[in-house]
Amino acid sequence: MLNDESDDNETFLYKLERESEVQKLIAHLKRSKKTYVRRRAATMLGNISEIPDSNERRQAAKALVSAVKTDEDDSVRAAAIDALYQRGEEAFDYLVAELAEMELSEATERTVTGLLTEWLSADRLEFRMVAATALGERGATAAVPDLVRALTDPAPRVRTRAAQACGRLSDLRAVSPLSERLSDDRQQVREAAANALGAIGTDRALAELVPITQADEETLRLTAVDELGQFGSVKPVVVLVDALDDNSSTVQQAAMLSLLELLTTASSEELELIRGTVVDELARTDVQATVPALLDIATDGTRRRYRQTAIWLLTRITGDRYRSEVIDCLLSALNDVDEETAKLAEAVLPELRCPELEKRLRVYLSRERGSEDAQDRVQTVLDEICDGSSGELVTTGVDYTYVDSPADYTNQYSSRD
Repeated sequence: MLNDESDDNETFLYKLERESEVQKLIAHLKRSKKTYVRRRAATMLGNISEIPDSNERRQAAKALVSAVKTDEDDSVRAAAIDALYQRGEEAFDYLVAELAEMELSEATERTVTGLLTEWLSADRLEFRMVAATALGERGATAAVPDLVRALTDPAPRVRTRAAQACGRLSDLRAVSPLSERLSDDRQQVREAAANALGAIGTDRALAELVPITQADEETLRLTAVDELGQFGSVKPVVVLVDALDDNSSTVQQAAMLSLLELLTTASSEELELIRGTVVDELARTDVQATVPALLDIATDGTRRRYRQTAIWLLTRITGDRYRSEVIDCLLSALNDVDEETAKLAEAVLPELRCPELEKRLRVYLSRERGSEDAQDRVQTVLDEICDGSSGELVTTGVDYTYVDSPADYTNQYSSRD
């Protein structure tokens, strides 16, 4: 039986917190008859910075979630919510998942969504914060007007969670209110609003992000250029190319990846226009801001789609300054373990035709570098750039096909398979 004889003062609770007596604090949270004891026990479970035992961590989170759902006193429930928030995203997400899946008794004559919507206007910010998050998790589109109102909540944590929920619900009604939060006085709210607009992803939503590529904060610029890759049209190309000159290398890299995303995912109707616009815009840009970044991506084996697009793009914008490095990159790709990438390199290398390329191809063959397939590809490229006058030809089974983009090659290659 729980001993509450010391409940007239909180000294014993502070001792339990100081000594990290998790099990005893859980017992007081669950069974104490005194409200302030349950409230302090909840708060202290959030204050304990480290609970080494994973089983105890789970038990503490479970007890706090149970208090949120069942305790009769709002102050205890609010303290439990705040404690879960203090315990980190994993514990708070556990609470949200429980509330999102919870179904109330029919006798209450109200749905979980209805209860959470009521919480959005509660006096305690803890209720408002968890309600905004859980409504997004539940996919509660009926609550969008309430979430939009929560975007102007006095508490930054609530505004942040409301913005995240609006992004998760991807409702067009939230676009204008979210755009207003891009100038919020708190950075976390601005970033959440930018991410939410990107998640909604309509032309109107993404257009709101264009001015943010010039924001003072690097994190906002990064979010904007990252999300603009989802536009699926030519509209953000100029903005993204300008971002290649950003004073942050992280933003520069994100801008290049977004350009590659546009090229990789564009619809067939938009592809030709986007392709031409990207090449034209990159051609007017200092190659120092483009070619090295593309070379890094082209040699990165972890992002296959971007890599192939980078290989194609390199042959369209490379000038004399980086020609040797680009030839190196594509010669290495001829021997790539991914056959589709290797054959793409074979198909686009003739775009770099010059005496240096011919010399490098001949050296490659004379030194017997690479696999037999790679040497066959080298010979095919050599035949192409020399118009059949390269001397003794090596017969191969490689069917060379000129391609105008990675997508063209992928389609042709797949159809042959």
